Amino acid sequence: MPVELIKNPLKVCKIVGENVYSTVVEEDINVPDVNPDVYKILAPTATVLIKDCEVLSDKVLINGQVLINILYEADMEGKPMHSMDISSNLSQTIEIPGARAKMKEFVNAVVQHVECSIINSRKLSMRVIMDLGCRVEELFDLELASDIRGLSDIQILRESCKMKQVVSYNKDQYNINEQLVVLPEKPAVQKILKTDFKTILKEDKITDGKVELSGVLSINMLYVAMDEISSINFLEFEVPFNQYIEVPAAERNMDCVTEVSPGQFYLDAVENEEGEKKLLKIEAVINVNTKVYKDAEEEAVADAYSPSNGIEIGKEMVKMNEFVGKGRSNTVIKESISIRHGDPEIENVCYVNAVPVINETKIFDDKVMVEGVLETNAIYMSSFSGEPMCSLTEQIPFRHFVEIPGLKLGMQCIAKCNIDSLNFSPMNSQMVEIRVVISVSADAYKQTEKKLVNRVEEVEGIAIDQGRIPAVTIYLVQKGDTLWSIAKRYNTTVDALVKLNNIENPSKVTTGMQIMILKSVRAGKSK
Repeated sequence: MPVELIKNPLKVCKIVGENVYSTVVEEDINVPDVNPDVYKILAPTATVLIKDCEVLSDKVLINGQVLINILYEADMEGKPMHSMDISSNLSQTIEIPGARAKMKEFVNAVVQHVECSIINSRKLSMRVIMDLGCRVEELFDLELASDIRGLSDIQILRESCKMKQVVSYNKDQYNINEQLVVLPEKPAVQKILKTDFKTILKEDKITDGKVELSGVLSINMLYVAMDEISSINFLEFEVPFNQYIEVPAAERNMDCVTEVSPGQFYLDAVENEEGEKKLLKIEAVINVNTKVYKDAEEEAVADAYSPSNGIEIGKEMVKMNEFVGKGRSNTVIKESISIRHGDPEIENVCYVNAVPVINETKIFDDKVMVEGVLETNAIYMSSFSGEPMCSLTEQIPFRHFVEIPGLKLGMQCIAKCNIDSLNFSPMNSQMVEIRVVISVSADAYKQTEKKLVNRVEEVEGIAIDQGRIPAVTIYLVQKGDTLWSIAKRYNTTVDALVKLNNIENPSKVTTGMQIMILKSVRAGKSK
């Protein structure tokens, strides 16, 4: 019977590569015919919608849209606020050496800066600076050698191999269709000026056979009211979502990592039974990526030999990224932002938006530090009739620590920030106070290398001149020796040496210890 290596496959993950690509989208924008002329830009904002990605050889192709909203003062009597929405196609290639087709990609777009300037009253120049972060992962079967068959006297050294095994890898989309009601005390909608939306994952947990996700779709809306003065109003809603991902092999003691991101979003105001536009129809897509891990501990073949037959063991070095743990916590930022010198004073704050941008992450033992800035923009009504609508912007720095037990220097950490809640109110005629709750989440991984047996072959038998072997050999244990290495060198077995030398603990031999080896326990083919 030929010698045979028995293998046990385990599904593991490897981060093939990561890259952050900074790009600029520049467009000259014509004001739509239905919009009035532009007098002053109040607040340009942009979001990036990733539509599809494709992993190719050493690169990832990304296609999407840059969705741009511009709030402005119209060049007409009273200078009322208007808005325009524009989209620009995005197509980008990011180099990821080692990437191959069918690998898994993760893309995160962060808008760093938005600029908008007036060319003339009917034409604007737009500039969006963004970072596209891309990570490529490979799922593969790690084949652990569990046994060797085919030789009656085969000696096998096994070692315990602990790792995180990938149980499930799900990438899916979920649709949300809701109808919200404008509060009775708020006026009906005449025109929607701006909507901001984001997905916030509150909890992901594993139950038997499934992963349960819960979170909210957070929506902010700025609109012109259907009232006598066409007032500017602000509404905020939270639409809860609960999703179940079927994972038949999932058990409660396993770990999971979930990433959610917004996809397509649509909001429209429709009439209620009274004929007022006080119903908001919402259609949204949420992208969800979930990985489930379990602790795996297997006995793997580390080495082998046959005292009487020659075998050759082949080994290979395998690299992987093991999931260490995750952390999620909140930090509260309470700051005041002020108007610029010479700007009209504040009469009423209409709208505040804040976007967290991570600039740096630093890893410490059992925690990660996240540093960034909160890009804040506010729209307010002024006390000056000649300049009724104004804006102010501010960058607020923040720093926060997230605890992840087991995190060590040299490991990898993937951090993200979301705004959980935002409240604002004018402090006086020159300052606005904001209170922002930022949710910071981080997932930690460590890169590990394991040298695994991947091949065994029978070779010519061991030739031993039995006549020249002494009846008794006394071996003096050297530094680094093990009973296994001694037995392998002298073509005997660990069991034989333990029995002959009355060794109580086979895993512990000390330097200088004398090991007796009898000729009668040594095997091999005679010369």
